[in-house]
Amino acid sequence: MEQFCSVSGAASAVAVIVFLVFVYVMNHLPKKKFSFATRVLIGTGCGTVFGLLLFYGDQFLPGGVLGGTENWFSLVSTGYLALFRLLIAPAVFIATIRMVLHTPAYKVTPKEVKVKKWVNTLMLALASAVSLGFGIFFHVGSPEGGIGPVEMAEGINLTEVIGRLVPSNLALDALLGNVVAVFVAAVFVGIAARRMSGKYMDTVKPFFDVTEAAFSILGSVCKTIIAYKPAGAFAIMTALTASEGLGGIWQVVKFLLVLTLAAAVMLVLQLLLSAVCGVSPAAFLKAGKVPMMKALKTRSGSACLPEAQAALSEGLGLNKEITDDVAAYAIASGMQGCGALFPTMALVFSVNMAGGSWSLAALVTAVVVIVLTSYGITGVPGTATMAEFAVVMGSGMESAVSGLGPMIAIDPIGDVPRTLINVTGCMTNAIIVERKVRVKE
Repeated sequence: MEQFCSVSGAASAVAVIVFLVFVYVMNHLPKKKFSFATRVLIGTGCGTVFGLLLFYGDQFLPGGVLGGTENWFSLVSTGYLALFRLLIAPAVFIATIRMVLHTPAYKVTPKEVKVKKWVNTLMLALASAVSLGFGIFFHVGSPEGGIGPVEMAEGINLTEVIGRLVPSNLALDALLGNVVAVFVAAVFVGIAARRMSGKYMDTVKPFFDVTEAAFSILGSVCKTIIAYKPAGAFAIMTALTASEGLGGIWQVVKFLLVLTLAAAVMLVLQLLLSAVCGVSPAAFLKAGKVPMMKALKTRSGSACLPEAQAALSEGLGLNKEITDDVAAYAIASGMQGCGALFPTMALVFSVNMAGGSWSLAALVTAVVVIVLTSYGITGVPGTATMAEFAVVMGSGMESAVSGLGPMIAIDPIGDVPRTLINVTGCMTNAIIVERKVRVKE
C-alpha cells in the first residue's frame, strides 16, 4: 500500500497530505484581499518554507520525511508546466496568423514601416544577446555556479541550423515544439488568406472569423491556466527546495540578480542609442520619468503606453504621429523585456540546470527563435511565460523545460525589471525611427 501511494511511512504520508492541502489553499486565496501577484508570491514563499522543512527534516528525523513524496511534488509541478507546453504550438500558430491578417497591406511599403520593423527586430536581438551573455558568463542555473566564460561545445553548422527552422510537417513540428517552423507555416497561411481577401473576401471571411474566435478561446484558456499560478508556484518551490535546500533558493536569487544587471545594461545601451539619435540620457530620463515609474509600480507595459507616447511627443518634442505608432508597435510585438531579455535568461537557466552545453549554433538558434517568438505570441496573455516556454522548446531544448518552473514562481518579481525595459525600449525604438525617417525626408 505504501509503495502504491508513493510514501515510505507515516511521516511522508503526512507530508503529502499537507502538501495537497496547501495546493488547494493556494488556489483559493481570497482574490479581493490579495492581488494576483501577491497570491503567487504567497505560494512561492509557502512552498519555499515547506520544502526547506522537509529537506532538513529528512536529514535529522529518524526514518526521514521525504521518502516517495518527491513523486507527489513532481506530479503537481511538472503537470502544471505541461499545461503551458500544451499551449505553445497552438498559441504561436493562431497568434501569428492573426498578426499577419491584422498587418496593413501596402502596394509600396512606407519607409517608416520598414524602419520600424527593422529597428524592432534588431533591438530584440540586442536584448537577447545581452541576456545570453550575462546568463552564460554568470552560469545562471548551473549547480557548479562560478563566474566566467564557458567553453563552447561542438555544434551543428549554419546550414543545419537554418534547415531545422524550415517547416516540413506541421503536425510533427507542433508535436516537437519547433515553434519557428510553426511560425513560418502560420505566416504563409496568413499571407495567403490576406491576399485572397482582396478579391474573394466573401469566401475567406469565415476564416477571418474563425481565427478571431480561436484567438479569443486561446486567450481564455491561457488566462485559466495562468490563474493556477499560486498553486503551481507552491508546488514548484516545494519540489525545488525539498531536493536542493538552500542551494535551490540561491539559484533563483542569482537569476533575479543577473536579470536585474542585464536589464540595467540594456537600459544603458538604450540611452546610448538614443543619444546617438540626438536625445541625451538626461533628456530621456527626465521625459520618461513618469512612464518608467509607472512601469515599476504597475508591471504592465501596455498600461504605461499613453505616458510613454506623451513623453516622446510632448516631453521630447518628437513627431507624434511616428512615435505613437512605433511605441505602440514595440509594446505589442517587440517587448525587449518580456519578449527577449527575460525569456533568454530563462533559457540559459533551464539549460544550465539540466546540465546542457552551449555551442555557437545553439546561441544563433536561440536569438533567432527569441526574435520570431516575440512576434509569434503577439497579444497572447502571459506573454513572458509563454515566450520562455516557446524559446526553450523552439531552441530544441525540450528536456530543459522542467527548469522553467522557478521562473513561474518568481514571475511577479522578474516582471519589474522586464516591464521597465519594455517601456524604455518602446521609447528608444520610437526615437531611432523618428530620427531615421526625419533624416530620410
